Amino acid sequence: MQTLTLRCTLRPTPEQVRALEATVELFAEGCNHALRVAKERGEFRRFRLHHLVYRDLRALGLSANLAVQVIARVGRRKGSRAKFYRPTSCTFDQRTLSLRLKDETISLTTVRGRMLILMKLGNYQRELLNRAKSIQGGVLTKGAKGKWYIHLHLRVETPEPLGGGGKVVGVDLGQKALATLSTGLQFSGGPLRGKRLHYLRKRAEVRSKLDRPSERTKGLKHLWERLRGREARFVNHTLHTLAKRIVDSLEPGDTLAIEDLTGLKDHTTKRGKRERYLHNLWPYARFRFFVEYKAALKGIKVVAVDPHHTSQECPRCGHVAKENRRSQALFRCTACGFQHNADWVAAHNIARRAGSMGMGRCKPARILRVSSFHHLPLESLRL
Repeated sequence: MQTLTLRCTLRPTPEQVRALEATVELFAEGCNHALRVAKERGEFRRFRLHHLVYRDLRALGLSANLAVQVIARVGRRKGSRAKFYRPTSCTFDQRTLSLRLKDETISLTTVRGRMLILMKLGNYQRELLNRAKSIQGGVLTKGAKGKWYIHLHLRVETPEPLGGGGKVVGVDLGQKALATLSTGLQFSGGPLRGKRLHYLRKRAEVRSKLDRPSERTKGLKHLWERLRGREARFVNHTLHTLAKRIVDSLEPGDTLAIEDLTGLKDHTTKRGKRERYLHNLWPYARFRFFVEYKAALKGIKVVAVDPHHTSQECPRCGHVAKENRRSQALFRCTACGFQHNADWVAAHNIARRAGSMGMGRCKPARILRVSSFHHLPLESLRL
């Protein structure tokens, strides 16, 4: 069982829009009041804060459950506390939110009473909502163009990975090739790298103007925010698409082996500023999260292995040497002469290491069967 967040578009009537706006504004007002009290009294623990501000929040016009959600938001851990809350979102729990799948509507508690709001769903949303065991609540947000969204927290049952019989597939991550599978599939990293470098140049151009007071206009500030949002959406879409394509290439019961790249940024301190930026264009942690939850929904196990020397170890004889990696694309063993694509070699070694972790599905390194190698540009991927 895992918890997923599913964003759904709402289609409220003009009257409902006014009610949602009033609810979000009052929720933010309650958060700011609770934040002031918490700072004055030096008390952010939820139980103590509840006794300090609950009656005030009810007097503002918030329902009991929305008042509790205000206290929960303000009483978060220290690293995520805001200095000021803007009227951009409102949190609902299971008592203030309910779903009706038959007519695809959602019921929300607003400052003007309970309202039934129509949702705009696609096949992906319908599939997950029908599969969900329960809905734990959600967060109401308003988009930049005036659209309203509800981010639902779903509890989804995941199938247990089948024991035995499945294959182990390794995936090597990189910049020129975003991902290379030991099955031979490879996904180009050119679009992601090029697009992020494009936004880097654009942001530098806008920042240079923002630094000059004579050119610091409101429109320029809005442009800065739009650029940041566009890049974030592009990166998330790219990673979601790649993760889905990788998981779709596997069967339930298979094992996907990835590199354990925890602390990767700590090893880039000796590089130059530009090299560090280029190295960090690949958001490994986010991609791993996407892969893990998509794989769990399909009954595929994901394991992380030691990434050291995966691209320098010969899959035929096991010889490890820096000279084996002749170039970005070519691997040639200095001991036995074995030659293949370097990214595929790394992916094969990752799969073999995962197979040696008590699963017993991979063959020894000296018994090698070279797979076919297929290169797929990322532009050809579709959700």
